[in-house]
Amino acid sequence: MAKKRKSHEEEHENHERWLVSYADFITLLFAFFVTMYSVSRVDGKKMGSAVESLQRALGSVMPIQMTHKEPGVFPNQVVPIQFSITPIEGKAYTADGRALIKMAEDIKKGIEEISKDGSSKTSSTLAHQIKFILEKRGLIIRISEHIFFNSGEAMIRPDMEPILNVLGQTLEKIPNHIRIEGHTDNVPINTARFPSNWELSTARATMIVRYLLDHFPFDPERLSATGYAEYRPIDTNSTPEGRLQNRRVDFVILSQKEMESEPQKETVPEQKNPI
Repeated sequence: MAKKRKSHEEEHENHERWLVSYADFITLLFAFFVTMYSVSRVDGKKMGSAVESLQRALGSVMPIQMTHKEPGVFPNQVVPIQFSITPIEGKAYTADGRALIKMAEDIKKGIEEISKDGSSKTSSTLAHQIKFILEKRGLIIRISEHIFFNSGEAMIRPDMEPILNVLGQTLEKIPNHIRIEGHTDNVPINTARFPSNWELSTARATMIVRYLLDHFPFDPERLSATGYAEYRPIDTNSTPEGRLQNRRVDFVILSQKEMESEPQKETVPEQKNPI
């Protein structure tokens, strides 16, 4: 009788032993998902600092911004003037690239001085909404449209003149070709002056070129203006935030290599008056 009871108890213990393995498996699975969740929530600020330190240790001049979409102008948060540097043609910075970075630093310092002065609320706002991007075609200075212009208009706001003066004073010293690009979102406009976003974006770019020519000794052959309407977006047009990113003005300072593809001035022989 005792032997039967002992055999029954041993059989019961073997029957429930799988719960131990099951509990271990659930614990490991829980730990795995906790680890994956922690990895997916990387502190972007700390990661950016780590990348910046690494870049400086490897000899880079400027930090690289870690982002998966093309840089916008940060309309919804206050952040420092941003530099987003992409190696030109997969190589280390060339002499041309370093010159463009130096120029961006000079502009950045000039705008920061205006912001500290506090004479213009717009200048203080702009100091947090300007972006410098170095890419294959050169340096892009990206500024939100609403800083330069009122909605649906192409007249430069007077309180923006100090910022344009900083840009003009620096850009007039370089030989590079400068292209001013106007961009809008996909919200249509239909006014007597601007039948579509094509006219609006082009007029805004042209007004900035006119300001630079009127106030600084630029060679007109170094400047050009173009409007892309809504057809060069950097964000989605399906949200207000995305549309705000797309409404922008880009100052594109072409690299020396990119300038080679620009139309060159041709010498036209003088026509002699017939006798």
